[in-house]
Amino acid sequence: MSSSRSSEADAAIPPVVLVVGAEGTLRDPAVAEIRSRVLADATPEFNEDRFDLASRATDPGQIIAAARTLPVLARRRLVIVRGVSDRRAARFLEGELLAYLEDPVPTTCLLLEAEKVDRRLQWVKQVTRKGEFIACSGPQRPAELRKWIEARVGEGGKRAARGMAGALLELVGGNLDRLAAEVDKACLYVGERTEVTSNDVAEVTGQLRPRALYELTDAIGQRKTGTSLRTLAQLLDQGEVPLTMLAALANHFRRLMRASECKPLDPREVQRKLSVHPYTAEKLVEQARCFDSRRLRSCLAAIRRTDEALKGGVSLSPRLAIERLVLAVCS
Repeated sequence: MSSSRSSEADAAIPPVVLVVGAEGTLRDPAVAEIRSRVLADATPEFNEDRFDLASRATDPGQIIAAARTLPVLARRRLVIVRGVSDRRAARFLEGELLAYLEDPVPTTCLLLEAEKVDRRLQWVKQVTRKGEFIACSGPQRPAELRKWIEARVGEGGKRAARGMAGALLELVGGNLDRLAAEVDKACLYVGERTEVTSNDVAEVTGQLRPRALYELTDAIGQRKTGTSLRTLAQLLDQGEVPLTMLAALANHFRRLMRASECKPLDPREVQRKLSVHPYTAEKLVEQARCFDSRRLRSCLAAIRRTDEALKGGVSLSPRLAIERLVLAVCS
């Protein structure tokens, strides 16, 4: 009975696993789960090797040698290979790896970790045939991201106050690695308190990093005059060039115009036609509803006039010119 269970456990672990995901926050738990299964009865010091193909010091031959090594006082051994997305990895993936997969060692789990891969490549197809392909995808829509933030706060032993997740999402964007880091900082910041608030987020995130241009375009896109002027002032104080900000605004309003022309005005349709991230599509739809087509054309005309002013067409300071623009498009 025990022998049967052992055989079933071994069979459940493939000889090669490819874990793919753009964010370490999602990849790391997947890698940890595979590691736990493989090394359940093993001493890691004797049965685990790690390599990074992004490093020039990594010899592909050593990876294969490690994969062909038999486990020590255990059923399985683990070889973890990172940096698979790096350009230096091509030699190994198209050469040594393909040759190894013709006859992989059944007592080794070769775990490959990549940020992204082209599933049409021969080595990816071979890995999928011989083993397991794990695609790590996380939440993308704003509502899903807010729930993910709240869950992450809960994992830190705290509770997310109303509005906290939305505030963090506005400040950081949808990148899970950045969100996870900021949540962890906020949980540490509140100390003994059990609740993390939007004010805590502002303290540890908003005040400790430079403002980004997307924050200005988002505030203007929502026609929040006060927030837009404050963000503009902070960007200018950071040394942001007015013409650079103007270019960002022009690009944003052109995208809002294209989004508003989508019928229906739906995030999926906007994502398809504009080829943008689902989170960006959601924001564009929300902002496009704040402007009718006539208003959008008026904003683009105001941006063109400001561009002329900044290039010497009008005797006006750059700061005043762009402040007037922000007031005009938000009104």
